Amino acid sequence: MSTTNGTGAEENISQLGLPPESVVILSIVSALTSVAGSLGNALVMIAVFKSQTLRSIPDYIISSLAFSDFTVCFIFLPLMIHRYNHYTKYLTHVDSAVSIATSFFGHCSWIASVTNMFVVTIDRVIAVRFPLKYTHIMTVPKALCAIALVWTICLTFGAFYAREIGASKLIILSYCIILMIGTWAMYAYIFFAAKQQENKVQTLNSSAGPLVSAEQKAEKKATKTIFTVVGIYTLCWLPLLLFPIIVFSSSSKNELYKRYFPWVQTLLTINSALNPYVYCLRSRKYRYQFAKLLGIRRYQNHPVDE
Repeated sequence: MSTTNGTGAEENISQLGLPPESVVILSIVSALTSVAGSLGNALVMIAVFKSQTLRSIPDYIISSLAFSDFTVCFIFLPLMIHRYNHYTKYLTHVDSAVSIATSFFGHCSWIASVTNMFVVTIDRVIAVRFPLKYTHIMTVPKALCAIALVWTICLTFGAFYAREIGASKLIILSYCIILMIGTWAMYAYIFFAAKQQENKVQTLNSSAGPLVSAEQKAEKKATKTIFTVVGIYTLCWLPLLLFPIIVFSSSSKNELYKRYFPWVQTLLTINSALNPYVYCLRSRKYRYQFAKLLGIRRYQNHPVDE
């Protein structure tokens, strides 16, 4: 009996194309990421749902991003751990329910993360470019419509990719690349526009006294927080963009793909787990609400004015 199990395990490792220690490390990292990410993103969603202080447009979009990250951590990662340890079954039953579910939830949630990040960046561009008109341009109904559109797109793409309909892989890859480049370009614009605005404010302050309102300070802090999230997102997603170039320029494409793609994929899932902790570190509002939900009194006495 033990010989049969040992043979099956060796066959699984051989087909997977990873050393046994890599399978163990990937499983452990995925498990830790799943627990930390599920908890963190659940806290973000509950905090936005329960707190009246988290009712701004960025908060609604962040809760949508948290939901997509939650599905990565709570559903997709456990399925991937199962896949790492039962890979031969996936090769012989590629159309099985578990295989289709893994592909659907993984790609649906990743596409939702990319699209939500794109939407929240558009929100920040409007806040920086039209600070006086922002509340008229970005309303709650418009934000909810944008979130509904995001999930319609990602569910459609996820369903097409899971069943490998047509050129779904190429279309989804192109879509993600375009959105990521667009996100980076918009944040480059935000950075330079914010610098120009800051210089103007400093000039006015020196001649007419302090003119920066509390609302403007809050918008600036929100922009910096999302800039941090986008920075981490870039570091985690950049290897995915570079990976196809590296693989297809090599003579041993299949071996490189099998050996290194799971690591690139794991880096993407780590990004989903990190976002809520960035909010906690950068935003006093989120830190206060997390502490309130977890019953940590030390932070509940701090004012929530940011």
